[in-house]
Amino acid sequence: MFKSLIFLLSAGSFLLPANAAEQTSVFTRDNIKSISVVAPEWEGFTNADGSGLYWEVLKAVYEPVQVKVKTAIVPWNRAMKMVTKYRVYNAIVGENKNTEEELLFPDYAIDVEYLSVLSKASRNLPWDGTASLAGKKVGWIKDYDVIAKEDQTFELVQYRTTAQGLELLDAGKIDYMIDEWDEIAEAVSASGQDMTRYVMNEMPNGKDVYIAFANTPLSQMLIDIYNERIPVLYREKKLLNLYEKWEADIPLSVKDRANKAL
Repeated sequence: MFKSLIFLLSAGSFLLPANAAEQTSVFTRDNIKSISVVAPEWEGFTNADGSGLYWEVLKAVYEPVQVKVKTAIVPWNRAMKMVTKYRVYNAIVGENKNTEEELLFPDYAIDVEYLSVLSKASRNLPWDGTASLAGKKVGWIKDYDVIAKEDQTFELVQYRTTAQGLELLDAGKIDYMIDEWDEIAEAVSASGQDMTRYVMNEMPNGKDVYIAFANTPLSQMLIDIYNERIPVLYREKKLLNLYEKWEADIPLSVKDRANKAL
């Protein structure tokens, strides 16, 4: 699925972009009064009204330590650029650690992203995990690195956009297409097609996704708070309650690390 949230740090009685704040003063935790969090609107995760799993986890982390969380909706690509290039915001949620972007990560993931496998319903192709890809033409976006080269038992076809991949699938030039569920759904909708034309399956191994912060000293303080608070929320069952409320599972990596931290 998924891509991802962003943080704007406000200190004292006025609000400054992250880079300006670093240039004007040295911050301590006591200076951090609010965080503005921005992401694309993902239903059940980052709802426009401020509800959703990701928003509510962040509020549970920061607001008990008097750091107010403010939410906003911004398209992913623009949000990422504002974090990594312009540093207007402090962090983005929904990124994984193998990104090429210059970002800092906390110890704890916020979710696990499972890529989807799309095929044409009319082909009636089998799906028994990645073994079903053997001998087929499989497409994914260039540089995705979904399956390591040494483990590829299929012919790989790469393209630049999900829409291009869908065109190849419809034309019979690839057998399976691997991408994030929401990207596939958006491309199908934009093409004027209906999802009933396709069969959607899930890749067996998910990837942890994180809140990813701009590479700044201010971000490190926010990361420290996050790393300290998640084990507390896990121990108090508050984290479990949030994930159950939104019908999601706490990432196994979070459970393992939090248990060790207790």
